[in-house]
Amino acid sequence: MTANETFASRVQALRKSWIEWRQVKALASSHEFESQYLLLLTLHGWALQAAAEINAVYGEGLAVDVSPAPDRNDAVAAFNVVVANSYTASFTLSERRRAGASSWFVAVGLGAGGRGSTSVAAGPERRNGQWTRGRLEDLLLSMLGAYERGLSHPDISA
Repeated sequence: MTANETFASRVQALRKSWIEWRQVKALASSHEFESQYLLLLTLHGWALQAAAEINAVYGEGLAVDVSPAPDRNDAVAAFNVVVANSYTASFTLSERRRAGASSWFVAVGLGAGGRGSTSVAAGPERRNGQWTRGRLEDLLLSMLGAYERGLSHPDISA
């Protein structure tokens, strides 16, 4: 808690986080296309808000871009968040087929451009919970950390 944060603002933040959790829980618990597509759109909205907050802190010195919201009719429903034209989080609606049944989920990959581009899977696993605004923000913070490390140690790969 910061010195300027009131109890009322903490209560509001708590209430807001629980409302969001309940909304996302309903989407995340179903692995049908429509529910997972709506979850992807929710993540996109949170990414836009987070990018605006990052831009407010860093100003014009750091480019943070979020691609347009995915359309349900796209061949691949996806969006990207790109930090400093080099660090990318790709959020994709993916299908898993088992025994003739389809199951949809949001997959996330983190990548770093430049020398030896790498990509790793990210995001919550079933045993660790579901998507929350905080989990998305943690992914973006990890990208910002990689950006800052790159500024401090340009010879170290992200």
